[in-house]
Amino acid sequence: MITRTRWILAPAAALALWAGCSASTPNSNSTAPSGATSSGASVNADASMLSNDSDASMAAAAPPPAAPAAPALGPLAIVAGERREVPSPSPRVRITAPANNATIREDHVEVRLNVTGWRDTTNAQDLRHVHLVLDDQAYQRVDDPSRPVNLEHLAQGTHVLRAFPGWETHETVKTDGAFAMVVFNVGAPSREVRFNPRAPLLTYSRPKGRVEGASAGHMLLDFYVANIPANQFSATGFRVRPSIDGQAMSELTAWVPYYIDNLPDGEHTIALELLGPNGERAPGHLNRAEQRITVSRTPSPPATPAAALDPHAAH
Repeated sequence: MITRTRWILAPAAALALWAGCSASTPNSNSTAPSGATSSGASVNADASMLSNDSDASMAAAAPPPAAPAAPALGPLAIVAGERREVPSPSPRVRITAPANNATIREDHVEVRLNVTGWRDTTNAQDLRHVHLVLDDQAYQRVDDPSRPVNLEHLAQGTHVLRAFPGWETHETVKTDGAFAMVVFNVGAPSREVRFNPRAPLLTYSRPKGRVEGASAGHMLLDFYVANIPANQFSATGFRVRPSIDGQAMSELTAWVPYYIDNLPDGEHTIALELLGPNGERAPGHLNRAEQRITVSRTPSPPATPAAALDPHAAH
């Protein structure tokens, strides 16, 4: 039985060896027909190497459908709004610390506010707040003005601190008594700063930071002006010149909230300048201010639990 098995297998192995050598050695006197493999099997040239179904192959190779194009934006514009009616009695703001003209030896200061006629801090649904502005920086939102606010890492020299109320929409309250300002020094006063607290003054408010969702298409542009009589803010008096990414826009000749329409998504620079009746920038280093903002019509993912503790911290 063993001898017979060897006699049967040996020719089969030899035959396989001969067939492999024959297939790997081309015949110099013949040419393989087009569309045939070396084993002689016929193959559809249009078929995928992974499928004999040419239709399935073409479908797999087709590019994915293009995403729908974003709707075209209209022309960039700044449009005027209307002042919101202020409750009675109107809010009043004072800065009780630091004292005006104080000199501070450290690089930090504790700010204390006295705000009346404004937010009910016991009502979580009351989202009115106070805007606190240091020099030309973006404002810091203060939800509970009864608590002190710490400003840290202050540069040496003269600083100007301003505070005024903001609605839940961040529009500023534009009434007498709703604005407070103090000037203080960290160490010696700045030699290059000669600030006159009684001169016309512009304070930039909105927009700032990241503007997203529905508000990105109709974006609040707002500011506070001080030491300017109401009848002197006009087309022939004091007015504000806005610029978007270096492009000057039409001058703002009424002290009302404005809105930027059709600003594309992405990063932008918004600048405001206070002009005098002569059309030149009003004197004062703070009468031109700008902020770098990011616009996104797609809202950010929900905040993490830690960030959710203070949902308005960046606003």
